[in-house]
Amino acid sequence: MMFDRSALIAVSAAGMVALSGAANAETAEEFYAGKAITMTVAAATGGMADTVARAFAQVFASHIPGQPQIIVQNMPGAGGLVGGAYFARAAKNDGTEIAFLLGNVITTPMITGNTQFDPRKMAWIGAINSGDYPYATYAYESSPVQSADQLFDTEMVIGATSFTNYNRVFPAMMNDYAGTKFKIVAGYKGSGEVELAMERSEADGWFTGSQHIRELVGNAGAMIKEGHLKPILLMASKPDPRHPDLPIAMDYITDPDNRQVAQFLLDSSSVGRPIAVPQGMPDELIDALRTAMAETFADPAFADFVKASGLGEAELQTPEELQTLIDGFYATPEAVLEKVRTFTNGQ
Repeated sequence: MMFDRSALIAVSAAGMVALSGAANAETAEEFYAGKAITMTVAAATGGMADTVARAFAQVFASHIPGQPQIIVQNMPGAGGLVGGAYFARAAKNDGTEIAFLLGNVITTPMITGNTQFDPRKMAWIGAINSGDYPYATYAYESSPVQSADQLFDTEMVIGATSFTNYNRVFPAMMNDYAGTKFKIVAGYKGSGEVELAMERSEADGWFTGSQHIRELVGNAGAMIKEGHLKPILLMASKPDPRHPDLPIAMDYITDPDNRQVAQFLLDSSSVGRPIAVPQGMPDELIDALRTAMAETFADPAFADFVKASGLGEAELQTPEELQTLIDGFYATPEAVLEKVRTFTNGQ
């Protein structure tokens, strides 16, 4: 029998490649052992997002197979989009880079038309929901409004921070879609200034996270405990069993088109701090990181940090839950997005 020498060489070469690939295949533990992961944090050093990111990184690293070191690099700007855009453009997909992003990077690109970051082109590890959501409306003790029903016939001065922050967007939405009489004063530099404004009777209340009700955390939690501040309305589309006595915003919005816009804004506020890796990263490494994230949330060390930091609680948004939100956002009709932009962009 005659053998085709060239075919035999080709088969032999293919076999050698296959054997070489099998020999070089690494488990996640083998890959990460002795390595460092760079975590891009899309927020400034020293803020709450950075504090959570660094605590998360420490516990998270201990649950990754091989226990790699995690090196944090901060890249703030444009509400988190600077860090997101950098990661989308330059991050390596070999398993050594991860991004700790801000929730608004999920919807801001589609609202603003900024194409430098596309959440559909990321592989998601999950998200940290710090308990801020849903938002609630809080009335100070000196406010002329002390219940949700009074919002429709009595003016209530609301302290707010930036134009695009939900603490301004939500009262503006309620004015336009539900007929409330919020007078919004924006420009305060953080929650501390708004709290001082309420104490000085410059503001009657404000919109912030409902974790203050549940956990009585932070300055707002102390004000609630002492009877100076009370929640009167929950910014939600369905009742929340954690707050059974609070009316919800969507009960007051009846127009179907307006309800679509309100639903988009309410849903967008429910995205926590998402954690991503580039697409194209080996599936085994992605699975290992997702497992490590789930284990981090079950670790008492992370739970203790969250409680001590004043966050009150932290919940894991799974990759599947996050992807469902993203898919829903990107199925939003353009007509709805145009109305959303009137609240977020001033257009």
